[in-house]
Amino acid sequence: MTRFLYNPSIKEVYNLILRFQNCELENNLARPQFRLGSSKYDEHIFNNNYKFKKIGKGSFGTVYLARCKHSGDKVAIKSVKIERYCLAQSRKIEREKSAWTSASSHPHIVTLISFFKIKTRYCFVSEYVDGQDLTTYIRRKKFLKEAEAKILAAQVASAITFIHNKGIIHRDISSKNIMIDRTKGAQLIDFGVCTYERNPKNYCGTLFYLCPEILEEEPYGKVIYSNLIESFHAYCDWWAFGIVLYEILIGKTPLAIYLKKFNIDNMDLTSLIKIAKKVYKGQLQYPKRLSMNAVDIIENLLQKDPNKRLQEGDIRIHRFFADVPWPESVHT
Repeated sequence: MTRFLYNPSIKEVYNLILRFQNCELENNLARPQFRLGSSKYDEHIFNNNYKFKKIGKGSFGTVYLARCKHSGDKVAIKSVKIERYCLAQSRKIEREKSAWTSASSHPHIVTLISFFKIKTRYCFVSEYVDGQDLTTYIRRKKFLKEAEAKILAAQVASAITFIHNKGIIHRDISSKNIMIDRTKGAQLIDFGVCTYERNPKNYCGTLFYLCPEILEEEPYGKVIYSNLIESFHAYCDWWAFGIVLYEILIGKTPLAIYLKKFNIDNMDLTSLIKIAKKVYKGQLQYPKRLSMNAVDIIENLLQKDPNKRLQEGDIRIHRFFADVPWPESVHT
């Protein structure tokens, strides 16, 4: 699957070069030291008391399992290499830390425990998820029966609603960023490309889960005022949730099913985006085993017109979730 931040034009490349040149000047400013407060999880304590094992690597960092030599306690560490001479990255890291901290009280979002910075790395310390990502989980089972799918989907939807109420757009909802813990169920992870921006337009996320607005380079959020109260709809996250729900119930994303007949290793990103646009203009196919409620919620989440797409309040009361308890956050 292809994950990317943007598909730059010549003008954007030029701006990136200018930004890199300006970063050398920005580096003269003092870099902030972010910390969640006093914690037993810190650099020197880790070096002396923990054993490390790499358990994952992505485009934005490496994830390690850290096991305490004395107690056996386990935590996960996301390690991000510091880009020298650029303050822009530290701002992005601060945004991720702020959003993750704000969201950590939800039972279906992995809790951020601590944060520290060493000479070459930013380190996020979080709860360790005893399980596997949803992609692997689905691959092992081929697809999930509706009874199990409803429970996991309700957990993920409640987590998405929670972060939206905090003013956060996740922007990378995908089966790779949902972990399945053996006791806690679904756990949303990775706030690396999240934003507080109200009307974003840039490419961002994983290709197989991108909404039509992103593919067409249009805004994928909307601010709404009602009785002088500001709220916003993060259309892209609910489209991605619809793709995840389709994947859970059928076994693969719509784009993955379509691309089975192609050799995507030889395709560039532009070609893949063109195919994605074509797929989403057509009618999706559903197996006969799916209930009418399952098909209905997917169809309404994957509305091409974002204004017609299901939103927070509609999802919770949809008939698909009628017999499933809705998870609640610890603190709102």
